[in-house]
Amino acid sequence: MAVSRRATLVGLLATSLASPIVLARARLAAPSHPGGPMPAKLREEVDRLRRETLVEATGDANVIARAQIVYAWMNVLALRGIPAHPDLPAVVAQTAQPNFKQLGERLKALAFAAIDQSIRTLGALEDRPSLCGHIVADAKLPFVVKRPETFSLTYVVGDAAIKPGGGVYVPSHYFFDESPIQASDPTAENFISVRSDRPGARFVVAFVEATGMFSPRLASAANNGRVFFKLVEGELRRGDRVTVTFGDRSGGSPGFRMMFASNSALRFPLWVLTEPDGLLLTPPDVILPLVGGPVVGVRGFAPSIVASGEGFTVSIRAEDKYRNLASSAVPGWRILVNGAPFREVRASNAAVVHLDNVSFAAPGVYRFTVVSDDGKITGSANPVRVEHAPDERIYWGETHGHCGFSEGMGLATDYYRFARDEARLDFTALSEHDIWLDAGEWEAMRQASTSFNAPGRFITFMGYEWTVGPLFGGHHNVIFRNVARVQPVTSQRHPTLPDLYSGLRRDFDPKDVLVIPHAHITADATQNDRELEPLVEIASEHGTFEWLGQRYLANGLQLGFVGGDDNHIGHPGYKPRPAGPAYYYDSRGGLAAVFAKSCDRDPLFDAMKARRTYATNSERIILKVRANGAHMGEVLPPTPERTIAGVVHGTAPIASIALVRNGEPHRVMDFEDTGGAVATGDGVDVEFFSKSDAPKGANARAERIWEGRIIVDGAVLASAFSPQIDGLNTLTEWARISASDPQVVDFRLTTRGDRKAIRLTVSGSTAPMRLRVVLPAGRSRLDATIAVPGTVVSRDVDPGVSRNTGAGAFDDLISARRVRPATQLDREFNFVDRDDPHDGDYYYVRITQVDGGLAWSSPAWFGAPKKRT
Repeated sequence: MAVSRRATLVGLLATSLASPIVLARARLAAPSHPGGPMPAKLREEVDRLRRETLVEATGDANVIARAQIVYAWMNVLALRGIPAHPDLPAVVAQTAQPNFKQLGERLKALAFAAIDQSIRTLGALEDRPSLCGHIVADAKLPFVVKRPETFSLTYVVGDAAIKPGGGVYVPSHYFFDESPIQASDPTAENFISVRSDRPGARFVVAFVEATGMFSPRLASAANNGRVFFKLVEGELRRGDRVTVTFGDRSGGSPGFRMMFASNSALRFPLWVLTEPDGLLLTPPDVILPLVGGPVVGVRGFAPSIVASGEGFTVSIRAEDKYRNLASSAVPGWRILVNGAPFREVRASNAAVVHLDNVSFAAPGVYRFTVVSDDGKITGSANPVRVEHAPDERIYWGETHGHCGFSEGMGLATDYYRFARDEARLDFTALSEHDIWLDAGEWEAMRQASTSFNAPGRFITFMGYEWTVGPLFGGHHNVIFRNVARVQPVTSQRHPTLPDLYSGLRRDFDPKDVLVIPHAHITADATQNDRELEPLVEIASEHGTFEWLGQRYLANGLQLGFVGGDDNHIGHPGYKPRPAGPAYYYDSRGGLAAVFAKSCDRDPLFDAMKARRTYATNSERIILKVRANGAHMGEVLPPTPERTIAGVVHGTAPIASIALVRNGEPHRVMDFEDTGGAVATGDGVDVEFFSKSDAPKGANARAERIWEGRIIVDGAVLASAFSPQIDGLNTLTEWARISASDPQVVDFRLTTRGDRKAIRLTVSGSTAPMRLRVVLPAGRSRLDATIAVPGTVVSRDVDPGVSRNTGAGAFDDLISARRVRPATQLDREFNFVDRDDPHDGDYYYVRITQVDGGLAWSSPAWFGAPKKRT
């Protein structure tokens, strides 16, 4: 039972001693040292800037120089524990972009005002840190996912009084847009209210337009009103209290609905404006933890490759319905290996338990199944391949993830803890966005990385995400081999991709830096530093972007493939399931698989530099591929005959294995397509696909929502389901026979560079089978009839929820085919290609599982790569 506690810092420290939930930190970035003195030159520049701002506002002529001084200044203060406004680094980055002066006058004016206000605020806080007060919380902790809660945050006024026209700004965090804050309807969810203990103080509800991470996006100044409790009577002085109640139930509101993903540190910021055009104070956030719900599922994790007789550990994780770590009592488990009883685990309160000293003498593939004592809960672990004497292992890692130092949530320490203890990764990089990162947060990341690094078991890398738009290079993750003394080369001072490359080469040995472009904020595939950038990310929580890898390869560049989840809620390597379709595109995610001799810093980093990697969309599929006997990722001598051979061990049955040559499927082993006429008992797949490609200089096309009906003609419909939806999340997508018509299937699914199918079984077929697919007006406006087999090309002007590319014809596909479901989890393949060989030909292998799991080997080249069109 949750206990009500007043959640001051002291209260949080006391609570943490009696609870497994870590509450013992009151701000997300807390440097452990006071920082050094300000350099003399910077001191002189700051003092001059403060004087100049009193007589001349920031404008076109001086904004770039002023922003750079502010950036250096805020980083010095951050190391002293004086944080700047969280959006200030992003404003500086925006002014550094080559096209800043060509932006609209309104957007530039917002940046000018932000710089001026930051100069006033930083100067005042440097002179007198006690101007800013602090926040305390009154809450029943911990919160539980998706449960309506009521809690209060109280700002205790510091030395800076709040005068009429000032007030408290309540920005909604980006990842709480699922539960938008509102102050207009006291009977509805998520209602917030304000009160003060100062007699005579009166507030009104206003809305302030703002840009930035909490507003919710940096470059979209329009229509971003956020709640501002404006003081219209009275004055609040030191020690006075302003309380904002979230989920205020006094007017009938059911409360504030918590999000679906557990987290160590939810962010409900309060910002304080002292008076019109006054100081904008950002007191440190109070930590409010959110835990999972009751046990409804289970997942196991094990190493992918072990030696005969070698002991290893299998981790069993109890989960709630959203795939969070469960917070209730945990049942006993029966463990089976390849279908035979293996071990038993007693019921307990431990949501994660370990089977230690597991070993198998005989080489082969071993699969673990976990069943609860009552048989109601069943789950599995990834396959384990036992070899006599493996010369290398597969290590799983996250190269792209976020916590609460940018637009995400959670603590750096809990990011690494989740990766190690819950996702059971072998290595992890925390890659916060540089446009929201200050020096204090970077030092906190370094401390967390250092404390969690454990050679031989779990390796942590320092990294960050260099964050600019596609016009200037797109997003790139930068990962350092070492932890000590590395500093980011940021977009605030290196705003284009050539700037990034040159800055990294200036400050580091290229062998110690890894740059990985990614797709949805699309990287420029015409630029590449071959020493710094050997990999490209082609799968993430945003979808599947194989086309980006092909775009680099077509330009004659040598890059291997990895997945990187880009998870923003502190769950690296194992993302939760969203609670419903209103949140965001629900993909599997992305993971990097690395072939290395050992789980240590240098072997892992060197393997990534050598492209000894493959990508998955988060499924821990074992994929071993050789090109003419050599490792994938290598450049081989040109030969008239090329053999691409290997083995795959799936987490679900293997649907197909494709050999891709020069960007096109060259040979395909399809284990489901049967062709021919449809007969009684057959399966028919209605398959949906949407491109995620990006035009040059633009972001990747967003997800496509397919929502409508399938009407069956020429056969009696017996059942309908989707293997991909069932394997991912039935809370966000569905396919089911209509309650009003047994010949109709109602469905909702999303695609972004991937394929999803609705599988129909039929009986009583008396004529050629035809399917009518109806996508209603307002979503996709399509009404098409498909013969089986057959394909429809959708050329509508509404691509679902595209926020990036605008209207146009996208050539999305709906197809139908007769299938026989694949059942084999393990497959070998041996492709021999003698067809018109050319120097520079490249090959890779794509694996598709029936549940939508995907894996891509890195390419191999025969002869030096050549530029293609």
